[in-house]
Amino acid sequence: MTKIAVLGTGMVGETIGTKLIELGHQVMMGSRTANNEKAQAFLAKHAGNTSSGTFADAATFGEIIFTCTSGGGSL
Repeated sequence: MTKIAVLGTGMVGETIGTKLIELGHQVMMGSRTANNEKAQAFLAKHAGNTSSGTFADAATFGEIIFTCTSGGGSL
C-alpha cells in the first residue's frame, strides 16, 4: 500500500483522493489548517486508510504527492 498525500480538499483533491482509496492506497488529505472542515468531511466519508493534516504534515507523510490547489495556493 502506497502512502499518498493529496494537497487540497476541493473537488479535484476529493475526486483524486477517493479514487486512490478505491485502488487500495493510504491517503492523507492536506489543507492550510489541520482541522479543515472539508478534510474532516472526507475522513468521515472514507473511514479507514485516510487521515488529514496541514500541507506540511501531508507532504511529510506521502511517498507520492498530488498538488490539487488553485493558483496562488500552490506557491
